[in-house]
Amino acid sequence: MFAGCAIFGLAAMGVPRVASAQPAGDADDAAPAAGEDEVDGTDGAGSDATTTTTPPTEPPTASSTSGASLSGVVDSPELEAPLAGATVTVVGTKTSATTDDIGNYSLALPPGKYVLEFALAGFQTVQRKVSIGVGESLQVDISLTTQQEESTNPSEVIVVVGSRTARSSIETTVPVDVITEQEIARSGRTETGRVIAALAPSFNATPQTISDGTDHVDPASLRGLGPDQVLVLVNGKRRHKSALLNLNGTFGRGTVGTDFNAIPISSIKRIEILRDGAASQYGSDAIAGVINIVTKDGTDHVELSQLAGVTGRGDGAQYETAGNYGFKLGDDGFLNLSGVFLSRGQTNRTGTYNGSIYTDAGTTDDQILADRNRSRSDFDMRIGEAAATTGQAAFSLESPSKDHAKFYAFGDVSYRNGDAAGFYRFPKQVAQNVPSFYPNGFLPLIHTNLSDAEITAGWRRTGNTDVDISLTHGRSGFQFEIENSVNASLGTASPTTFDAGTLKFQQTVANVDLLRKVDTTAVKSLSLVAGSEFRVENYEIVAGDEASYILGGATAGDPPQQAAAGAQVFPGFQPSNEVDRTRNSIGVYTGIEAQVTKRLTTDVGARFEQYSDFGNSLIGRLAARLEVANGLALRGAVNTGFRAPSLQQLWFSNVATQFLPDANGVLLPTQVLTSNNQSPVTKAFGIPKLNDEKSVNASGGFVIHPSDAFSFTADAYYIKLADRIVLTSTFAATANPIVADILAPFPGVSQAQFFANAIDTSTVGADLVADYNLDFKGGGALVFTGSANFTRTTVTAIHIPKSLLTKFGGDTQQLKNFYFGRLAENRIEDSVPHQRATLTARYALARFAGLVRGSYYGRVLYKPDNKLNDETFAPKVLADIALEVQLVKSLRLTLGADNVFNTFPDKQTKDANISSNRFIYSRNVSQFGQNGGFYYTKLEATW
Repeated sequence: MFAGCAIFGLAAMGVPRVASAQPAGDADDAAPAAGEDEVDGTDGAGSDATTTTTPPTEPPTASSTSGASLSGVVDSPELEAPLAGATVTVVGTKTSATTDDIGNYSLALPPGKYVLEFALAGFQTVQRKVSIGVGESLQVDISLTTQQEESTNPSEVIVVVGSRTARSSIETTVPVDVITEQEIARSGRTETGRVIAALAPSFNATPQTISDGTDHVDPASLRGLGPDQVLVLVNGKRRHKSALLNLNGTFGRGTVGTDFNAIPISSIKRIEILRDGAASQYGSDAIAGVINIVTKDGTDHVELSQLAGVTGRGDGAQYETAGNYGFKLGDDGFLNLSGVFLSRGQTNRTGTYNGSIYTDAGTTDDQILADRNRSRSDFDMRIGEAAATTGQAAFSLESPSKDHAKFYAFGDVSYRNGDAAGFYRFPKQVAQNVPSFYPNGFLPLIHTNLSDAEITAGWRRTGNTDVDISLTHGRSGFQFEIENSVNASLGTASPTTFDAGTLKFQQTVANVDLLRKVDTTAVKSLSLVAGSEFRVENYEIVAGDEASYILGGATAGDPPQQAAAGAQVFPGFQPSNEVDRTRNSIGVYTGIEAQVTKRLTTDVGARFEQYSDFGNSLIGRLAARLEVANGLALRGAVNTGFRAPSLQQLWFSNVATQFLPDANGVLLPTQVLTSNNQSPVTKAFGIPKLNDEKSVNASGGFVIHPSDAFSFTADAYYIKLADRIVLTSTFAATANPIVADILAPFPGVSQAQFFANAIDTSTVGADLVADYNLDFKGGGALVFTGSANFTRTTVTAIHIPKSLLTKFGGDTQQLKNFYFGRLAENRIEDSVPHQRATLTARYALARFAGLVRGSYYGRVLYKPDNKLNDETFAPKVLADIALEVQLVKSLRLTLGADNVFNTFPDKQTKDANISSNRFIYSRNVSQFGQNGGFYYTKLEATW
């Protein structure tokens, strides 16, 4: 039956708008649940359903495969209007339809018995049971009872991830969060990753500072694991990774994540967060979970919004213009278009520099400053969020054809120009400066050009076996332009602007997914899935201008010394760094989802994957959900997973300037070599070849859902990760003669770092989510939403290779500090909060609404290699508010504040960490950034 499936594939299948289905087994054997009625050709329907029947054209037989049809109208008597965009789902399958602009829907179905679910945000969800004979045309008209829009419970949204078939988020065997379109619009955030970080405590994405390229791509994580251990999908299809590799001293150092902020926020219908290991279903990277972005599919509806805001310090101004419009293609197709333009200004949270500038003598500096009519504030750094100008566009379309099939496509494109700064180069740093260019030193700037694009095209057919075939291509480009800088080794021949090179990453994925619902009396319902995925990845490093990396002959100082090579702040990629590497992988998966009884659902799956550059992986999954009583269910899952080393981790190399602490914690400019995994230098150090990470994930919890107005879920989890790939600490030439000998051929380089399967970790935690909706008889609605995440990751083992022990021997503690030191452990264990929680209350009455949100961030710890400089940053609570008024029918105004009380993290107290009053707040660990409050207005027009 599945012989043709092992070509390409991915387990996730988007929910179709018009589809056929298989019979629902013995779904009608049990008495109808609350809110359900039985509908067939003779029995009629409930009070809010109208049924008519067309006689079959031929007598039904047991072996007949003649089709049947189901259609109808969904409306609202209270609004006296049909309802467009309502979802009609065949429960237990992925089959669904969406009503058009006059409320019509249609489904082509084989003969059988079904449970249909009618849902639309702002209305009570209704289920109906239907029985359709051979050749029969059945009409079911449904009227939905209105609620206040704000009382919609996200737990009732039908999700794509977390199940083989269409289910709401509280019906899945594993935990799934849903962030709705309304919640996105009310968040006050202007970029996708930051919306998720604000609304989902299990997700963390904080802007970084003074970290080269990472200033422009927020490292994002789920459940405290690394940015490369969460898989991102768009409409169920694998999203490509960023070309950028995080190298500096931030959370996520040594990882490659997905650039969430490259996805246009105006194109998003909802965001689904699967909080469980899902590699067996979706492939590599899904160790911590899966985030699925579902794009808009509406038609004949225009949305425009304009946001303007500024921080409490008067900087970081943001101006965002966003739009969305969809129109029909034929009778049942659509094309939906979105666009975003964002201008985001820089923020600066540095202190006034109080260190040495021209000389090491403070009194001499003061005299020179006076003579030159300058002040110390002229030498301040830019420590805060980088500036950015972004333009984005997206589309999504479907075009149905005959035989219950449809062509679909979606894609997006993003271009972002970033502006960040590095460390100030002072006049006394003669080896880094050309005095005739910059007599008072200079602040070098990193301007980046980020390009990101992805497109998917596919064909989906529903019938006895649902088939989904698709092809996705995505690419990411990251160009470094260095300005207001100099290559000191070229002296006065040096330019002051450099093209430092470009990183490129491409991914092409072909998928075939099959789902067949088996009609059997052995269990209540049974669905079989199978498919495969073929993926090709390419990674490229393009060298920069020769002047950006070359070592010239200029000297500086007295006595003369060799001036530093390469552009200050970011030496360009050299020809020796250039790579153009491609690999492919093929994966095959299969699974069974069975509703064994009315109360018990099980999900079993397995996946085999083979990579061209490192080997094979076989993983599996077992999950179950048991409804022990009405409104109370238990759920749990056990699975194994893997993550293949990224091409960036395998092949990245460069020489970069990093400001690293000496024995006293003083930050000094250091040339650090990052050597790729196949380099002779890497082999000379004894670093072994990279292998895949392996994981075991166990989770268990319960769901309480006594009514449509209230739901509560609690899930605990344990994730064991073996052979985790990290960037090692640095091997210092000044501390070991063996290191000095190996690095001798690299002028100016005094330290080196490598990628290695260096550690094992364990992660334990729990997630709590609650929703409560309250409608008042006198009008108005109050919605409470609360969620919390408690997680802790521990490094359980450090694997120092025998080859390193043989090479270095002697001082094992020094070797541990080189390989994976105390600060490296700190980044894994304590650099993001162990506790996060949010509580939101929103009240709406007539034309007015108000929102209050409290967000709790647990403490973070900074543990550098020198224990004397340890710091603890206490927990904080941030408050958001928003006041909305519907000015006219199509125009809404919002006045809002994120972090209304302008709360900041604790200030640093250790002199070495503050670094001459430059770093008031830590740049190494972060709870929520250091921007403070953001105050905005937002005008939304819809018609």
